[in-house]
Amino acid sequence: MKNIVLILIAFGFTFFVRAEVALPNIFNDNMVLQRDKPVEIWGKADAAEKIEVAFNGQLLKTEADSSGKWEVTLKPMAYGGPYSLIVKGENTIVLQNILIGDVWICSGQSNMEFPVKYVKDAKTEMAKANYPEIRSFTVKRNMAYYPLEGLEGDWTECNPETVGQYSAVGYFFARKVHEETGIPIALINTSWGGTQIETWTDTKAYKKLPAEYWEHYQDGVFGKDSVRFIASQEKAQKSFYEAKRIMEDSKDEQYFLPRKTSEFKTCKMPLRWDRSELKNIDGVVWFYTSIDLPGTAVPNIGILNLGPIDQKDMVWINGKSVGGSETYMEERSYKIPKGILQEGNNTIAVRLDDNGGNGGFAGKAEDLFLQLDNKKYSLAGDWTYRKGITSDMFNYEPNARNLYPGLLYNAMINPLLRFKIKGILWYQGEHNVGRSRQYRTLFSNMIKDWRKKWGEDLPFYWVQLPNYMKTDEKPKRSAWAELREAQTAALALPKTGEAVIIDVGEADDIHPKNKQDVGLRLALIALNKDYGRKHLVYSGPTLKSVKFRGSKVIVSFDHSKIGLKTIDSSSLVKGFAIAGADKKFVWARAKIVKNKVIVESDQVVRPLFIRYAWGNNPETNLYNNENLPASPFRTDNLNQ
Repeated sequence: MKNIVLILIAFGFTFFVRAEVALPNIFNDNMVLQRDKPVEIWGKADAAEKIEVAFNGQLLKTEADSSGKWEVTLKPMAYGGPYSLIVKGENTIVLQNILIGDVWICSGQSNMEFPVKYVKDAKTEMAKANYPEIRSFTVKRNMAYYPLEGLEGDWTECNPETVGQYSAVGYFFARKVHEETGIPIALINTSWGGTQIETWTDTKAYKKLPAEYWEHYQDGVFGKDSVRFIASQEKAQKSFYEAKRIMEDSKDEQYFLPRKTSEFKTCKMPLRWDRSELKNIDGVVWFYTSIDLPGTAVPNIGILNLGPIDQKDMVWINGKSVGGSETYMEERSYKIPKGILQEGNNTIAVRLDDNGGNGGFAGKAEDLFLQLDNKKYSLAGDWTYRKGITSDMFNYEPNARNLYPGLLYNAMINPLLRFKIKGILWYQGEHNVGRSRQYRTLFSNMIKDWRKKWGEDLPFYWVQLPNYMKTDEKPKRSAWAELREAQTAALALPKTGEAVIIDVGEADDIHPKNKQDVGLRLALIALNKDYGRKHLVYSGPTLKSVKFRGSKVIVSFDHSKIGLKTIDSSSLVKGFAIAGADKKFVWARAKIVKNKVIVESDQVVRPLFIRYAWGNNPETNLYNNENLPASPFRTDNLNQ
């Protein structure tokens, strides 16, 4: 039989299994098709197979080409539904509960990826999320060296059970727009934490930039060295996860109690990994401490509080399990049953497993304690730790591959280009902090290229980076402020908008939990620019003009027609700094006078330069009367 097959192949006979008509994964139950635009439906079948597509009163017929590809184009439709989509070839596909509405791409890094289940007041928000005409498709993480045609993910209808996994920024945007307009809103969440803008940019567009934009990459960007590096990382990743699996299956590797003291290092708790030698690693690290207890306290039921943890933890006291959680940044508070605590020395062991991002104990010193009755025993201070299985042991760089130019564009954007959309929401930049000058070019370059690839001048709205880290005692250079300025520069492009959130960040968390205001401010932009709600003010005050008059600086703002105010009702405006010819900035007094801000300082006789909200985490309180914050700015244009 084998010889017969070989002979037939030699004479040109072809063997195949008849292929069923198939659709890309983006077409599925619960999806939303873009209103008011011609909508392509495409797929695969056998060569020359006849295809029929029926949807909302339209019946289209076509035939698969020689490679089995086919496509039809539905005429523009008004919003509505639900409808069924029927695709018929040798077999029949029926997709149900389909709406016609507006589809928004949600892309960027972790703050776009951040799900509803972790936001401020998450339980309340999830409980009331009954919006059957809001839908979400979350693109499964993937990377590719060459552009892909398909991707994985699922469409879901918004309800209390599903909304917890939605992009929080996307959901609060969609909720506001849907409530205002009644139009079904779809979110395609294609984001990945810890990624820089280069990886979301098509390599063809990236190659056109000067060498300075790619020369810093390890092993090159487009050549064989980068392919080799990516392959080596894939191998290292498999070895890392296999070692973790073996460790988790092995009771001998469960270090409930400290053993080899030579392997221990000391740390101050609470410890965030990104502020220690554990920076940029994933995996398992064991943390230990001990506490002496009097005999009178031992019989009581206790509470062990560890504060919020990133990401997965398991906890033992004296070798006995007392709890564990896999919930990101949730407060850890574990009940200690009777019989576990003992008089004298008690050992606490925490197995922390981080699979991406910063990792560690993210609370404050007062969050770490053991409570017995009404007495709290602090656990903050010196602990010891040892690595279990970590990525650096295998030369695996958890985020290395998804930083290379084009890798996420190829796998998570390119497959969506034929799918008609309304516009794009973007929240990214943290990973590019420190390279603001390049970001100016990279950001506008990516926006223009995405629009070119989609074939439309699509609305593109983004989130300016929030306030973060320690507040400066004196004015100084700020990499975060410079990145914000680079983002703002892209407003020079048409159909763009920026949501300023300089007031919702958290000093100790790069992932602020107030995503409600972020989504709302993006929605205000879209409602004004795309949905005819011209009466809605969509921006806080932005710099209009600066006049230097002797020792005073007079600042005028756009987006302040109804008036300016301080959000805390203070008579002084915080956040202004001025400098003379020496460009040595000092904090200045500022007051609102007749819808302008007058700024001065006794230390600067003749000011020539001014800055507002210029810092990683600046103190600010300037708003318009629509409760939107003023955007940071500077006039010295240092380009540093």
